[in-house]
Amino acid sequence: MAIQMILCLETNKRANTDYIYMKETIDYLYQKSNQVKISIVYMKTKSKYCASSVLKEISRKTKDYVQGETKVIYCIDTDEYEKDTKHAKELNDIQQFCKRNDYDLIWFCHDVEEVFWGKKIPDSAKVQKAEAFRRKRKIEEMSVKELSDDTIKACRSNILNVLDKYLIRK
Repeated sequence: MAIQMILCLETNKRANTDYIYMKETIDYLYQKSNQVKISIVYMKTKSKYCASSVLKEISRKTKDYVQGETKVIYCIDTDEYEKDTKHAKELNDIQQFCKRNDYDLIWFCHDVEEVFWGKKIPDSAKVQKAEAFRRKRKIEEMSVKELSDDTIKACRSNILNVLDKYLIRK
């Protein structure tokens, strides 16, 4: 059965950093299928997870896809959730929002760069580091364990746990 996966990303279309990591992961670990369509919603910031512009874009992409089922997947950095109560509340709010709407949630602790590089990357270097990740095929060095955790902890993500629901591993 055909499926559309709508990935809601914290980045913007110009930088597109988060999608580079997502695409590298999908391309390297999963079988290609013309039954899977990946669509992107650029939120620009996770605080816009329930903004009307984001929800309208999800709705539009869902209505435009007539071949099968649509799954919405929010891809969110946890930030300093364990130290900052504002970050913890925002993460909890997003988790509850996803649960209420039957959306999946991929989290990156503390951010996507820390998961894929093992360290914090300055904002000014994020675009270059994402391109270097792709160019140097760094995904091939990643541990599947780091990408398939159930518990939020530093340098970990649940990305494979969510993608495994909809894609077939190589």
